[in-house]
Amino acid sequence: MRVHNHPGSIRNVRRRLAACAALLSLAVAGGVMSAAPATATFSPNKAATTAVPGTANPLPSVDPVGDPANLSVLVNKSRPLNPAGYVPGDLVNARGSGLYLRAEAAAWLNGLFQGAADAGTGGLAIVSGYRSYAQQQELYAYYVNTFGQAYADSISARPGYSEHQTGLAVDVGNANGSCGLSTCFGDTPAGIWVAANAHKYGFVVRYPNGYTNTTGYSYEPWHLRYVGVSLATDMKRRGFPTMEQFFAGNPAVYASIKSGADLVAADSSGRLLRYPAHGGGGYGVPVMIGSNWTGLKQAFVVDWDADGVYDILAQWNNGTLGLFKGWPGGAFSTQIVVGTGDWDSMTITVGKWSNAQGFPGIVGYFPDGGLRYYPNTTGRALTYRVDIGTGWAGMGLTMADWDADGANDILATAPSGQLLSYRGNAAGGFAGLPTTVGSGWGTMKALVPSFGLSGPGSRSITAQTSDGYLVDYALGTGQWGTQRQVGNGWNGMKLFK
Repeated sequence: MRVHNHPGSIRNVRRRLAACAALLSLAVAGGVMSAAPATATFSPNKAATTAVPGTANPLPSVDPVGDPANLSVLVNKSRPLNPAGYVPGDLVNARGSGLYLRAEAAAWLNGLFQGAADAGTGGLAIVSGYRSYAQQQELYAYYVNTFGQAYADSISARPGYSEHQTGLAVDVGNANGSCGLSTCFGDTPAGIWVAANAHKYGFVVRYPNGYTNTTGYSYEPWHLRYVGVSLATDMKRRGFPTMEQFFAGNPAVYASIKSGADLVAADSSGRLLRYPAHGGGGYGVPVMIGSNWTGLKQAFVVDWDADGVYDILAQWNNGTLGLFKGWPGGAFSTQIVVGTGDWDSMTITVGKWSNAQGFPGIVGYFPDGGLRYYPNTTGRALTYRVDIGTGWAGMGLTMADWDADGANDILATAPSGQLLSYRGNAAGGFAGLPTTVGSGWGTMKALVPSFGLSGPGSRSITAQTSDGYLVDYALGTGQWGTQRQVGNGWNGMKLFK
């Protein structure tokens, strides 16, 4: 439920909201990484237990979800529920309050309430939960009759456009009743704790402060939306404050590379192909997005200039390092040279190695095995070099957030086939000793980080085997999840990492 700090009417609005909440509740029907134990070592030919995913990718992963039964469904002023009269099939009485939520949301809400209590916040209370189409229609009509249509639209969703109808939205308040349905809730111990910790329980503060133009509603620290732990954690780590920005706010929607789940590859004739991810764990029919991509040592899909559109960084066999800037409307710029000389002799990986830098950089080594970090401080050319390690000769490099702490790590394939995780410290260096996270990886030609292949919030490593198969390995929090074969016949393809 929504309320603005409207001069002269706020007290009456709160009283009416409290009365409406009561009526509605009656109307609702019924540091140093230690070595991993042997059981945690993962072989490419062996499945493991699924773990909660997360990610550190800067761009959205998949298109907005429209299925009202999906936990990730995007509902707002321009995206109504379909069908408009949708009723969730698994509503339960949330915490014996007489207010209803979908079963999964209610179960995780129990954990959220317990966490808030354990943190000494004074506890939380449920103010509002599921509302049917008819209930929302009645509430909206009341606001229109009381305040007029324009103001009603600023404090209440129209029937068929309300998150509360999904059974995934809940309004919460302090257990003692203070700051109920008011922005001051966000400044109370409970409100501060909820904003910082809701993602751990699968909730997001749906209408954060300062994003009225994005969401259509003013700041509501009390309105929580359940999206699942994976998506909520993904939004938190990547800094997406609203669902609109995570999904529909992607400026790359018309770009050649549209999401972090797409797979990009060059075939033997030099055609550049994008294999669109369909969100269900696989790829669609490839789309040709370029030509004449022969002579590559390797290439990387990366938002090099942090403009929200994917670019390509190409490492050529002639020693040049070139940037092809992606345009929001599609296609790429001509090559921008960001490095010359002997880059062909380097083994590199690309990504956000230091959180202090606004742009991704390069980590790599020459044949001497000396590992260097090259920051990208301008979103264009490289500037200086930092020596960060020795003894890396012969290692394959992939940058990914293995332990899901928001800092990228280096996954290194040793000549023996062991896969090692070198934990990054988010400041351009390492934190502690490497951990063995797998064996038998010597048969892999490429390891490609993927974001959203199995749905919103999911992250994984897509591996190209030496015999032409693609196998996707889900990433958890410092452990592997499920593995799935997602392609075959990829022998002649060069995957962009």
